[in-house]
Amino acid sequence: ELRAHQSSPARVPKTKTCTTTAFARPSNSAVDRLDLTGLSEEDVRALVPQAWREDTTNASSHGMASRGEGWKDSRGGPIELAKKNEHPGAESFHKSSRSCLTQRDAWRFQGDGLFAQVARAVCTADVLPRKELFETWEAALIITEVFGDRLDSRDEKNADGDEKEEKEEEGKHTRVLDLAGGHGFLALCVLVLNPHCTSALVVDRRKPDSYGKLLTELTKAFPKIHGRARFEQASLAGVCFERDENETALLVSVHACGTLSDLILQIASESKISVALVPCCHRGLGSARLLAKRLSVGSVHTKNGDLHENEKSKMNADTKASAQSEISAPTAVDVARVTLLRRAGFHVVTKTLPREITPENRVILGAFGEINEVDNTDNNQKKSGERAVSPGWVSVNAGVPESPWRWF
Repeated sequence: ELRAHQSSPARVPKTKTCTTTAFARPSNSAVDRLDLTGLSEEDVRALVPQAWREDTTNASSHGMASRGEGWKDSRGGPIELAKKNEHPGAESFHKSSRSCLTQRDAWRFQGDGLFAQVARAVCTADVLPRKELFETWEAALIITEVFGDRLDSRDEKNADGDEKEEKEEEGKHTRVLDLAGGHGFLALCVLVLNPHCTSALVVDRRKPDSYGKLLTELTKAFPKIHGRARFEQASLAGVCFERDENETALLVSVHACGTLSDLILQIASESKISVALVPCCHRGLGSARLLAKRLSVGSVHTKNGDLHENEKSKMNADTKASAQSEISAPTAVDVARVTLLRRAGFHVVTKTLPREITPENRVILGAFGEINEVDNTDNNQKKSGERAVSPGWVSVNAGVPESPWRWF
């Protein structure tokens, strides 16, 4: 009976016409794939982004966040937390804690800013760890700061300074794809910060119950995100892209573990899609440790990677102080990823999350072309009688009749 069951033909699901691209996980790490032939030691050390080097120096000397104490929401004003003299127990509230936020924590987030409203909705959902709230929101702020123009589906201001006009009549769409999204909280935060982003798609192998709870509570607080986000259960090895020249896509991911970060960068590189990534869980650091020695400030190495004794004695006090904060092996892996992305034709910007939230705070943002460039191409005009719709809801739109009120 078992053999008969196994040999029976499986039901083939219905397929839709689309461009399908399968991506295999890289067999080698980014460090192994990085070719440094022909580069001097000074050129190799210059590969480290200045923001990451300063963050490493600050972490070794102070152990505080790279952005100082003034952690602010650029769109909603300062992030206000309850003071310890107002509520007992407020002083024990650590942003890096993995404890789950509950309704009892809602009083900690005061004010009418975007972050306060999002945080109170998260507390009501009672599913998200405290650390993920702060790090995901900070990552969404950085994504909005760098890619805000690309996520805006409106026309730029004209010469007379008039306000932006909606591109929906022309079929222009902007979509965020949250790969390995888990709770889907990053995609929802990007939608909150970018109200003119058309849609968001969360892709992961399993859809957790927390996604529905977060979506419900955030939709109550921000009704505009209703119908603009959906979850797709799929493996990233078989990602299916449905794009046209009127769609602008952005790949995002926070804490993509291990080689998953390399896979996401590979998808972005081969598809020429903008990407924002926060890597974590670096593995296979054997070759990365050798690269980290070469990337450290003030170090002069031989062919086998060792520091000359006579060069050590020649180092002045400033060089010794800077050499105390050596580049770590995980940082070296991310430096290799940035270098490979740049060699693929991407313009890369590097940022850092506050270290008081997470030590895995490096952010990689890349776009094929200039970061600040706004795509104003208008090749396909909207046909008469054809409605613009989010690419994520084509099947739903097909069964909805035309509204007679659209002319009014």
